[in-house]
Amino acid sequence: MSISDVEQVIGQVQPHLSKFQPSPHGSLNLDAPANNHETSTRYIIIDPILRALGWDLSDPSQCIVEYKIHDKREKSGLVGYALLNGRGEPFILVEAKRIDDYRFSEDNFDQMDRYLEGVDTARVGVVTNGQYWEIGVLDEGDWQRESEKLLGLHWRDVKETAERLWSSG
Repeated sequence: MSISDVEQVIGQVQPHLSKFQPSPHGSLNLDAPANNHETSTRYIIIDPILRALGWDLSDPSQCIVEYKIHDKREKSGLVGYALLNGRGEPFILVEAKRIDDYRFSEDNFDQMDRYLEGVDTARVGVVTNGQYWEIGVLDEGDWQRESEKLLGLHWRDVKETAERLWSSG
C-alpha cells in the first residue's frame, strides 16, 4: 500500500460523506447510509481507510475488532479496533463513533486515554466518526494530539489528508 492508495480510497469514500453532509458546514442528511449506526460508518468509511493504510482487518494477527481493555482504574471497555505490531501486541487503538457523533470533546479523549493506559504496548490512539479523525500519540504517559487541526476526509486537499493518515498508521 502507498499514500496514493490512501488518496484513492479517500476519493472513493468522499461521496458517502457528501451524502451524509452535502455541504461541509450545512445540515446533516440523517437518512444517509453511513448514518444508520456505528457499524455502517465503520463498514462504509473507516474500514476502507484502514485497509488502504495496509491493515488486513480480517487477519487476527494484524487487527482485533472490539478489543477488550481493562484500564488501571479497574474499568473495562471495548475499543473499535486494536491494530497489532509484528509481535501481535496492540500498537494502534482506533475508537469508532457514528458519523453523526460530533462530540470531539474531552470525554472522547479521556476515554481514549483510559484505553491507552490499559494497553501498555499501544502508542497511537485514534478517535473517528469516519468524517473526522483525531490522532494522538502516547508521550510519557499522556495522549498528545498529532495536530491541533482535526483531520477531515471531506477536505479538498486529499494529498495532505492522506499524508497525515499515512504517517500515523
